[in-house]
Amino acid sequence: MGRQTAIALSEDDEREFLAFLRTGADVKVLRWAAPSPELLFVQEFPPRGTGEHRFRLWNTAFPWNLDLGRGPETAHPQLASQYYPRNTSGAPVLEYSREALDNPKALTHGRIYWNTDFAIYNGPAYDTAEFGHWYDKVVRWLRKRGKRVEITRSWYQYWLPGAWELRGGSAQ
Repeated sequence: MGRQTAIALSEDDEREFLAFLRTGADVKVLRWAAPSPELLFVQEFPPRGTGEHRFRLWNTAFPWNLDLGRGPETAHPQLASQYYPRNTSGAPVLEYSREALDNPKALTHGRIYWNTDFAIYNGPAYDTAEFGHWYDKVVRWLRKRGKRVEITRSWYQYWLPGAWELRGGSAQ
């Protein structure tokens, strides 16, 4: 269980989004997995087409003792021997998934997600009320800049200007 907002961002939108996130906060971007612990953290979102479409966003004002695991050789070829954060459930991170801009009929969509199912993780080690305020601020920024589009009945997604133009819509 958690809180999520469906979003679509172009690479330009992602740069603006990251600049917003880092206004007044130290936000680290983590790849979903990487070949070494050092490569897990990135300064910017990598270009599309690199096979990376999911990231974690950590506002370091909220404590988190990152615990790394390593994928087994028998895992999916892209994840075999990759390092990844093991303790993300109940962690003060937002998950960002990219929209498949090149596939308008994709079954999954981009989103920003915060896992709020703390009961099964012995409670979080950070101030969830304060983190919730930060999450709300992030979502307000995305919604204010995005075009609200109904994806399916009563389910909406916010397309930021660059993504909307790539989709064939006119600039806002």
